[in-house]
Amino acid sequence: MIKNAIKFIKGLLIGGGAILPGVSGGALAAIFGIYEPMISFISNPRVDFKKNVHYFVPIFLGGIAGVLLLSNVLSYFLEHNEMEISLFFIGCMLGIFPSLVKQAGKHGRKPIHVILLVVTALVSFWILTGARAGSEMQFTQNFGIWVVAGAIFGLGFILPGMSPSNFLMYMNLYEPMNNGISDLNFSILIPLAIGALGIFILLSKLIKHLLNISYPTVFHIIIGLVLTSTVMIIPLDATINFANFVWLATGVGLGLLMTKIEQIVAIDADS
Repeated sequence: MIKNAIKFIKGLLIGGGAILPGVSGGALAAIFGIYEPMISFISNPRVDFKKNVHYFVPIFLGGIAGVLLLSNVLSYFLEHNEMEISLFFIGCMLGIFPSLVKQAGKHGRKPIHVILLVVTALVSFWILTGARAGSEMQFTQNFGIWVVAGAIFGLGFILPGMSPSNFLMYMNLYEPMNNGISDLNFSILIPLAIGALGIFILLSKLIKHLLNISYPTVFHIIIGLVLTSTVMIIPLDATINFANFVWLATGVGLGLLMTKIEQIVAIDADS
């Protein structure tokens, strides 16, 4: 029961983070230790199918709940509390970041991996900064473009650190997507699901192969992307006051608590 509750909460945060501008669902999945088993399951679902379904059901339900809950309140938060919610998610990432670093080094760490981490962070920051400064694009909303939007959404999970919401905002598709999710508009939800599932199937085997041949390399690249995605959502106009500190500290506390509970559960499972 405790394990399923923890996985549900993780899914809740991942789902919420997936549609929050500047946050990557894949980065949160990596931080929570879900990314690698998710890629393994998607790339070869027939292996340990029942075991994996049992493992991922509470995560999936939490993710759906996170998307639906946040889509219904996101407009309000982005209008009135964008700074606060950004600080909360930054805190979550900071709280769980040490466990991600530990996970990346579980098969060894060399100086080249640290260099790769730094280079990835700098290059991805340069690309995302340029994209943010670019002009917005206009697209006609139809079935095909929503499939493309779903593929971009899926990339946020396959490529941790990429924030699909940012790209969808540049395409002027983010607000109608968010409204479609909150209104349960299946003319939007169905092509979104098709696009996301398609990108999962196309890229999961490649990512799984890369993890098998060079685990430290892949995860240090992920850390670089996580660093960038965290920096990109820092509210530059944030003031130093007690309320903002509470939002940030609450996120850090939740991240640390999730890591601690996960360690306790893992110890219990091994004993």
